[in-house]
Amino acid sequence: MAGGAGQREQARREVWNAFLGSAAQQGDPYALLLGVPEDPGPLYAQLREKGPLYRSAIGTWVTGRHAVAGKILRDRRFGVRLTNGEKAPEAIEFDNSMLGQDPPNHTRLRKLAAPTFNPRRMEKWRSRVEEYVDELIDRILAKGGKFNFMTAFAQQLPVRVVSELLGIPEQYWRSAFRLTRRMAHLMDGDASPEVADDVLQAIDESARVFGEIVVLVRENPGENMISDLLPALDDGTLSLDELIALCTFLILAGVETTVNLIGNATATLLGHSEQWAMFKDDVSLAPGVVQETLRYETPVQQYRRIVQEDLELGGVFLPADTELAICAGAANRDPEAYHDPDRFDITRSTTRRGEPEVLSFSMGMHFCLGATLARIEAEVAMTAVAKRLPDLRQVAPVRRRNSYIVRGMLQFPVAAA
Repeated sequence: MAGGAGQREQARREVWNAFLGSAAQQGDPYALLLGVPEDPGPLYAQLREKGPLYRSAIGTWVTGRHAVAGKILRDRRFGVRLTNGEKAPEAIEFDNSMLGQDPPNHTRLRKLAAPTFNPRRMEKWRSRVEEYVDELIDRILAKGGKFNFMTAFAQQLPVRVVSELLGIPEQYWRSAFRLTRRMAHLMDGDASPEVADDVLQAIDESARVFGEIVVLVRENPGENMISDLLPALDDGTLSLDELIALCTFLILAGVETTVNLIGNATATLLGHSEQWAMFKDDVSLAPGVVQETLRYETPVQQYRRIVQEDLELGGVFLPADTELAICAGAANRDPEAYHDPDRFDITRSTTRRGEPEVLSFSMGMHFCLGATLARIEAEVAMTAVAKRLPDLRQVAPVRRRNSYIVRGMLQFPVAAA
């Protein structure tokens, strides 16, 4: 970032941080959530108590109610870009990717990628995921002693799975992982100028790497997404820039959500000994563990939407280009949607069948394409942890990510015996 631009950005950040601090001192629950509290539960409740939709002291309209959040996510009158087609101010995005697109571009790109993520096709990955998980646990048991669960296990599995799914040759896996860790700052909200610069550099490097990968896959196509999309590339339905942006986005989104789902599930189980014991006695509860973790410790805490036309919502008039924050973490603990929502219960999905779907993979047109695969990976991972690491225990405090978008950990110190 050039000197003048860097100084301006630094000044903007200082003003924003002072503004955010002032709002937090006033007790605004949304501003306090942006400060990444260790336990967001009480703030979720305060946010919901503000009403179906309220204007935070920082100016953003916010909802933590499940019904309203679901309505916004399903309604096409709420998009991710301004009505003039431009991206939202201060947003860092993958150019041409689904992350920052509204219809018709989003519809076209999603339709092209969707066959790769067909639930039936994803189910075929289960046995392969089981092999990968066993390899990772073999390594953990061979080394013994204490280890960081995130780097030794949770981060490793999704990188390998998503890399193979996209068609990334093995010699590029390490590069893909490093780039993913750098681009993960996209999920951490308002980054410093230096971090923002590094993210943009990582996106540029990723574009170069995927350009090389597309050439290699064309020479040796297989059962993967890049191979699936080569015909669209050849007939002009999809541009090379769009394919590269799609791959860059999917390796980030496909890794980050699953990493934190597995980490959060394990940490939450260890923190609820009766649930951990129940699961070890009956690993068929793995889908319930995953579902309840998605609800109780939502990996992606919030989504942003922009009003595409003047409208009224919850008795509030919202002009076009108004920005909204949908707090999925709060909505997933809404007592109007879930019984005893602040209780972690891995049998909830079977004993409370009338409860609505969680918002952890969004809803509507932006519903996560990889949701089925993420669930499969997490179910297999948690089953293996319960079977092969039954004495797993936390041995030191965790270090959480400083992110109000993603709830997860950087360090989760554990021992297997």
